[in-house]
Amino acid sequence: MQVVAIDISGRHKMPDGRYLLVCVAISAGLSPLNIQHIDDMKVVRRFTDGVSVEDVAGVIGAAAARFDGVIVSEHGEFYGYPEWRVEAIIGRKFKYAESIGERRAIEVAHHVSLAVHRLLQEIDVERNTGQENRPEG
Repeated sequence: MQVVAIDISGRHKMPDGRYLLVCVAISAGLSPLNIQHIDDMKVVRRFTDGVSVEDVAGVIGAAAARFDGVIVSEHGEFYGYPEWRVEAIIGRKFKYAESIGERRAIEVAHHVSLAVHRLLQEIDVERNTGQENRPEG
């Protein structure tokens, strides 16, 4: 089964009052128990003033636009809205993860989105302080 697994990091307000949302969409072929192959992934970052369903849908739509397949996410990405409502909002087939393969694909997307979000925050700190955040040694 071909899916687009998505994850968003950054639903915590930054010091300037905005949110830095990082969405990763992974185009993957899955079996019920595993990831068979990952074809491609797209990372989209967006600064927003809020984290409404519309904000989330916009960044997910931008990340997943070029991939075919049903979009798969955890319940939290769309605040637990029913699948039919999420489909109406994003305008394409959507489902919450059920199989182990779907959960594993989302886990990969989560690791990437979290790593990119942390990297962007470090770059922002370095720009504002002029100092790199490197360990001593």
